[in-house]
Amino acid sequence: MKDFLTTTQTHPPHIPLPYYLMMLMVLVLLAYLSWSWHDKKSWRLTFLGVQAVQLISLYIWYIWQGFPLDDSLPLYHCRLAMLSLLLLKDNKVKTYLALMGLVGGYCAIIHPIFDPYDFPHISSISFIIGHYVLLVNSLNYLLRTYKTHPISKNMIVTLTLLLNFGLVVVNHLVNGNYGLLKHPPFIPEAWLPIKYLAVSGALILLMIITKKALEHFEDKY
Repeated sequence: MKDFLTTTQTHPPHIPLPYYLMMLMVLVLLAYLSWSWHDKKSWRLTFLGVQAVQLISLYIWYIWQGFPLDDSLPLYHCRLAMLSLLLLKDNKVKTYLALMGLVGGYCAIIHPIFDPYDFPHISSISFIIGHYVLLVNSLNYLLRTYKTHPISKNMIVTLTLLLNFGLVVVNHLVNGNYGLLKHPPFIPEAWLPIKYLAVSGALILLMIITKKALEHFEDKY
């Protein structure tokens, strides 16, 4: 338990290929089950409850350990989506954040970026569980409400650019890496405006593709 809750940083854990493939299989299974069961109240409430417990536990640990603002604010894209699905009323902004959460859930499991602690650690376990549950909650919400609260491509572009600009400002103030905008995984040494445009552009593109796919499948089925 001491190692599970340690604040002594080492290096991000490596995931052996068999475990990584298992993670991807679970990802596909949960997406399929959400597609099949998104109308079941018990399915939805179970995953919303798990998300709430996960976030409460994580932030109790942050507060208990006195984590600094550069790491413990709820300002990562996926963390914002998690909170919106739990707290916001149905509206277009919640649809936007759910779509962002769906994209983030897939990307986080396909290319996980863990905190630098030996596995198993509360941060890596929370990362995996949190993004699986975010994927399910986002799909559940979008499949049930997208037709009543659709969003446009222009809204995706505008909100993403505004959100990421706000995160750039916060990162500057607290020396954080919220939204991976200070140290993106593929261009960590690039000029800040390039990082901002690259992260924003990638997120916008993936959200628009996901939006189109969601609309296609809803029309088809």
